[in-house]
Amino acid sequence: MEEVKVLIVDDRDVIRDGLKLNFLRSTKIKVIGEASDGLEALDMITKNHYDVVLMDINMPIMNGIDSTKKMIEIKPEIKVLANSFFVNAEYITEIVKSGAYGFIAKGEPISSYEQAIVEVSNGSVFLSNQIDFKIYEEVYNYLRTSYKIAT
Repeated sequence: MEEVKVLIVDDRDVIRDGLKLNFLRSTKIKVIGEASDGLEALDMITKNHYDVVLMDINMPIMNGIDSTKKMIEIKPEIKVLANSFFVNAEYITEIVKSGAYGFIAKGEPISSYEQAIVEVSNGSVFLSNQIDFKIYEEVYNYLRTSYKIAT
């Protein structure tokens, strides 16, 4: 299996650096770019090929929801995995409706990030187990019916 090429988008450099450091040990994930906001991420996807964008939701300049919408317009084939400390039904539903393939809560083990990125790169849905069942079911059903993706 070829490594999944990832762009990490997060306004906190400590988060980006921590993820990059952890992915150095991975044989499945290769971080080839990073951006500190959604606008910078949009610029980067026009210049490079990424399989998955790990997208923070709350950021200054351009948030992850708006960036995801525009990203999908520019490159419909790109896969976005939302990422946030806030396991908030409104945010999760909104970013998924913007085109993200799933959501992972910050603080999950690096093995969960690796699993999520690989699944999303293959066109599957990934939803963090920190999402309560009602939100999970609503978001999962939306993804399954809207994108006709693998489950």
